[in-house]
Amino acid sequence: MLKHLLTCCITLLLICTSRRLMAQATITGIVRDAQGQAVPGALVEVQPLPLLSTSAVAITAEDGRFSLRVQLAADSLRLSARALGYAEQVRRVRNQNQIVAFALRPAATALREVVVKAPPIRREGDTLSYRVSAFTEQKDRVIADVLRKLPGIEVEADGRILYEGRPIQKFYINGADLLESRYSLASNNLPAEAVQDVQVLKRHQPVKALRDVQPTEQASLNLQLKNKVTATGQARVGAGAAPALWDGNLSPMLFVPRQQLIDTYQTNNTGQDVAAELKPLGIDDFQQLTEPGNRKPELTGIRALSLPPLASARYLFNRAHLLSANHLVPFGKESQLRLNAAYLHDQQTQAGSTRTRFSLPDGEAVTLHEEKTNTLYVNQLTTDLAYIRNVQRYYLKNTFSFAGTWEAQDGRVQRATQEQAIQQRAINPVYSLTNRLGLVRPVGGQRTVQVSSVLTLATTPQQLTVSPGPLAAVLTGGNAYAQARQQARAGTFYTANSVALLASRQPWRYTGTVGFTREVKRLTSELTLLPTGPPPSADTLQNALTAQLGRYYVQGGIGYKTTRWHLELEVPVSYRTVSAADAALAARQQRRYVALEPLFSGRYELSSLWHATGGASFANELGSPQPLSYAYLLRDYRTLQRNDAPLTQARSWNFNAGLFYENPLTSWFYRATYSATALARNQLSRSVVRPDGTLTTVAVAQFNRGQTHAVAGSVGKFVRDWKTNLHLQLNASFRSQPLYLNARLTTAYNQTGTLRLRANLSTFVWGGLEYAAALTGLRSRVGSGGFGAGTTLQEQRLALSWYPGAGHLVLVSADYYQSNGLRMPVRGTFVDATYRYTLPVARKVDVEIKVSNLRDIQHYQSTYLTDFILVQEDYRLRPRQVLASVRVSF
Repeated sequence: MLKHLLTCCITLLLICTSRRLMAQATITGIVRDAQGQAVPGALVEVQPLPLLSTSAVAITAEDGRFSLRVQLAADSLRLSARALGYAEQVRRVRNQNQIVAFALRPAATALREVVVKAPPIRREGDTLSYRVSAFTEQKDRVIADVLRKLPGIEVEADGRILYEGRPIQKFYINGADLLESRYSLASNNLPAEAVQDVQVLKRHQPVKALRDVQPTEQASLNLQLKNKVTATGQARVGAGAAPALWDGNLSPMLFVPRQQLIDTYQTNNTGQDVAAELKPLGIDDFQQLTEPGNRKPELTGIRALSLPPLASARYLFNRAHLLSANHLVPFGKESQLRLNAAYLHDQQTQAGSTRTRFSLPDGEAVTLHEEKTNTLYVNQLTTDLAYIRNVQRYYLKNTFSFAGTWEAQDGRVQRATQEQAIQQRAINPVYSLTNRLGLVRPVGGQRTVQVSSVLTLATTPQQLTVSPGPLAAVLTGGNAYAQARQQARAGTFYTANSVALLASRQPWRYTGTVGFTREVKRLTSELTLLPTGPPPSADTLQNALTAQLGRYYVQGGIGYKTTRWHLELEVPVSYRTVSAADAALAARQQRRYVALEPLFSGRYELSSLWHATGGASFANELGSPQPLSYAYLLRDYRTLQRNDAPLTQARSWNFNAGLFYENPLTSWFYRATYSATALARNQLSRSVVRPDGTLTTVAVAQFNRGQTHAVAGSVGKFVRDWKTNLHLQLNASFRSQPLYLNARLTTAYNQTGTLRLRANLSTFVWGGLEYAAALTGLRSRVGSGGFGAGTTLQEQRLALSWYPGAGHLVLVSADYYQSNGLRMPVRGTFVDATYRYTLPVARKVDVEIKVSNLRDIQHYQSTYLTDFILVQEDYRLRPRQVLASVRVSF
């Protein structure tokens, strides 16, 4: 099924692409008057014959010359030239490269009354601007409602904004970076009526001192407000029943030149996940989250339910409070101070079941069924204080961050093969301090010095208690025992520092960098069996590990940039060192080596509408020592893990290519990308799956190779006359990974594919329609046998907006899903209804009644795949509920 789905979607994308590529020509020429004098400012237009459906235009220069790039699927063209005070001249020409000369004759031009409408999308250089009013419907309230309808822009379920399939680099409001990358606070609370334009800043360099010496291919997004001084925001209060419900939001905002603020207090128990508004969404945050100390090490924890692909209001049982303050204030004439602080308190309850299938090399499978009830307690405090000076001649940014998370989890698991329920209690707080410094200073002669430094300290004491005692066959020789308590503490020190010299001489750019990173990790742990009894070997239950990693590198880079080409080559040479020791277990390992890791990327402008990208890279890296443990760690109630193999060394080769089309005039956007990764590692996990579903994993030294291939594509179109936005998206991947499973060396193969369609129609005076559909398929096999039964998930959404009178809105939506997998198919249809009345007052005041889950659907099912494990989860959903609220826009 996946193969046919992938073939059909790729064919559709290629058809769309070929139609635009099949005829490309350049028509140049000159426009003169009857005396042979040049006519500047004349309009030259070309249209396909016989339909005249689309057109391309050019304006003549001061010398009367023009140039037109023609991309029309027609053999013959209608070419015309006209200017004020001259009669129009029309010619029929072939669709091929040619030079044409016009001689216009004088004629009186009658001027008619016209109404000028700004185009919904316009392009000015590297800036693409969307006029918000062209995409806003009467039901839209915040700017996030509009962003989801803009062609060429994708918004993921968590609020992350993509352009050309990649996350945006910066999110500005009136050109200022108030929220860094936690921009959901703005997109979900800023009223859409306050925004004039949404601007995509393509190839945007946020550091002004680097704009002439370090070009970039990354895009940023700017919200241009209607007024330079804007005081806005929203307030909402609501109450409901089944069970007793509350919902509150107070979000004042102020935007003036050089000063901005967004403060918010939000609370609810209706399933709205306010913590999502604190999630970092930018490209830089992906890199920062991979840094040691910035990600929480999952040493131990309960078996929780994963998050389903549903809106959180369907499944999340919560009691949340969020307080956030975000201020950007001037500090002198050219500097600013920025404070971003937030506190979150939340209690969440999960209930559902998990059916896990372990595919084994002999063709058999072990299936485990678990009923789960979990309660999660979260208290989180984050604070960032930044000093910023970003001017053409100087850049300095220093950010000090503190993050503290106090988490606790209670879990209850009932297994079909076991009468007594398993009780779990986990406590896993994490604390971190980070300081980031960035400095850029031109030193004359088109040379610039760039300095960066990162320093992080982090610690996390974790504990898991499980009753009755798990994995007795391994830990006590089969003798039952009352309780297991796993205690673990991880500490991290990390620093990264570099100095770079950048020089440019158009069209070339040169970079030289020296730097180093240093990481020190400590892990202590102890697994205690209660009542205390003699373990099989006390040494195997305690860790006292210290690991140190270092990288010292020099890097040369060269870039070439013209109007058509942008090529980059970076060649870092690294000296890497690693050592790990556990004195109590007399275990130690050490490695040193030199690695060459080149990186190449390129972009070519095929025309003013098309561009292609490509790249290749090689990496030779040591894995983090985080999973290293010479003694056992109880990861969860059914997983006991030990990793005493040599540290993972991974060599990866990555290749990628993409083709992009962007036409603001016709509102067409295409994207097609492909990537391939080959990975060679020196370590393999040896897993033993027992008939009861318990899993023991030990890392062993074993060279292995894996591969991943991925394709993605999308087509977007905005039909202006119908105010309709259409979007089609495809993602598919294939992955192979060797593994040791039940004492056999084999390979796991996984295939996934997703097709999405979205359409929004808002041309009618009486209302609008919205339709979205998604089809996802998963399948896997282990060894040389055929693929087992796959799983599919089908989702469809239809929403109708009806405006029965001035200020009145009725919104009805139906969400259908069908899941086919390890059990009988599960299907259901969610129906929601909303009535809203907007009071006829100066400030927009909405009175709203919303009924969610009218059909009272109780369960939802989803599936995910990892190596040889297929997991199908069934979730208990929120019941039918009614919420009445009042919302005011400032």
